[in-house]
Amino acid sequence: MVEEAESSAQDILTNASEKARKVRQASTAEAEQRKVQMLRETREKAEADARSSDVETESLLENYKKLFENKKDAATKKAVDLILGE
Repeated sequence: MVEEAESSAQDILTNASEKARKVRQASTAEAEQRKVQMLRETREKAEADARSSDVETESLLENYKKLFENKKDAATKKAVDLILGE
């Protein structure tokens, strides 16, 4: 009877240990999946932010170029007016 109880206790411990191992394994796998998903989302957001920043930078450069051209044209016109005495 004692041997039977020991065997039964050993079986219970073995089963509990196996269940705990499976739970840890499942938790680890789920955490890894969440980590991969978070990294993917973070990378996608960073790429989108970079694209948006590039577009904004291009727009600013284009505006500065137009402003420069306008000022250059105005300076040229003023110089011509001064030379022609107008």
